[in-house]
Amino acid sequence: MGAVMRHYWLPVMYSWELEPDGAPLKIRLLGENLTAFRQTDGRVGIMAEACPHRGASMFFGRNEENGLRCVYHGWKFDVDGACTDMPNEPAESNFRHKIHITSYQAADRGGVIWAYMGDQQNVPGLPDFEWCSLPETQVHHAYKGIYECNWVQALEGDIDTCHLYFLHGRLDPKDPPTYGVWHDDKAPRLETVETEYGLYYGARRQESEDLAYWRTTQFLFPIFSMFPAQEDGTVPSHMYTPIDDNLTMHWGVRWHPTKAFNHDRKLVQKVAKVPEYNGMGPMQPKRHGEPFADWWPVADLSNDFLMDREVQRTKNYTGIPTVRLQDAAVIWSMGPIYDRTEEHLGTTDGMIIQVRRKLIRAAKLLRDAGTPPPASEHPELYRVRSCSTVLPASADWKEALADWHFGRTTVPPSEQAYAGRNYRER
Repeated sequence: MGAVMRHYWLPVMYSWELEPDGAPLKIRLLGENLTAFRQTDGRVGIMAEACPHRGASMFFGRNEENGLRCVYHGWKFDVDGACTDMPNEPAESNFRHKIHITSYQAADRGGVIWAYMGDQQNVPGLPDFEWCSLPETQVHHAYKGIYECNWVQALEGDIDTCHLYFLHGRLDPKDPPTYGVWHDDKAPRLETVETEYGLYYGARRQESEDLAYWRTTQFLFPIFSMFPAQEDGTVPSHMYTPIDDNLTMHWGVRWHPTKAFNHDRKLVQKVAKVPEYNGMGPMQPKRHGEPFADWWPVADLSNDFLMDREVQRTKNYTGIPTVRLQDAAVIWSMGPIYDRTEEHLGTTDGMIIQVRRKLIRAAKLLRDAGTPPPASEHPELYRVRSCSTVLPASADWKEALADWHFGRTTVPPSEQAYAGRNYRER
């Protein structure tokens, strides 16, 4: 699966986390310890943490004059990994021309720094997500955090629609949506659709005798999801960057195809007794010595994810203060890598089953036949969306929602469908 990952651009950090000639950052991706920096001309470098001379950490390096200089003996490397200066060698020496530090392609797009850790001679185009090409005012990078579990375990929370009205639900349907979501039909019927980029599904719930409530979710290779859009057409998406087998970067980004957000677009890092906010809550003080030192949330297993048992007893299903922390609690509680032979999957786990099969199939085809994994050479396939809406019970949801799902219209399918509806998403 690591070989599969190296066929894709992976999100690494926010663009604003690196400044030209600013402090390098310690990062870790796919089990590799790396250093990230932005050199004088604005280009981003992602290179091995260990200097190829004696193995000292480049994190301590001097970021100056279009290169990162190791403080041990002064060897300097540019973003392409070339050694541009070796001041501890005689002036006539050509040794520096023989030295190269492992480095990876990096690019800024959509407010995110992306890294490509595969074959550096055949680098594909960046994934063409709709949010990457919209005006900044229509995009909200809403939350971040590190999950203490493997990336698949984290991603599967998004493609599991069944848990919504339990884990994120309120206890009394008459209470305000601030306390959680509610729907009478808690046993959805799933229909999955295989695509060139992954899969998507429609989850059908009975809305009334003549109407069906549909929630659709996208899985895009290898680490991306789009869970059901809001009524106004705002599309939320998650990304799950593997730090290693046991740690995952969790990203939340949301966008609207045509409208600017009229609220503060900073990271949401507040919590309240009930899920008034969404996000991972506040971050811990900088964890010096750790990769992604500013990405570690305060709420974790050590403090029961800030659970309030009185709120759980009276207001919502968990008593945990945000939707994201509710997800984190159950995902982390399985351990870093849950033994899936102990699971007992039911009909509402159909998407999880299909995604696992497709991931495993992609890894085997790459290993055995050299087949590039899905969408790795077709960045245009990432321009899709998800939605939630009501349709006539007899409607073909795939046909009715296709123009929205595949970006052929900017009119949300729910614009008229919600009229008179007795349920609304929060």
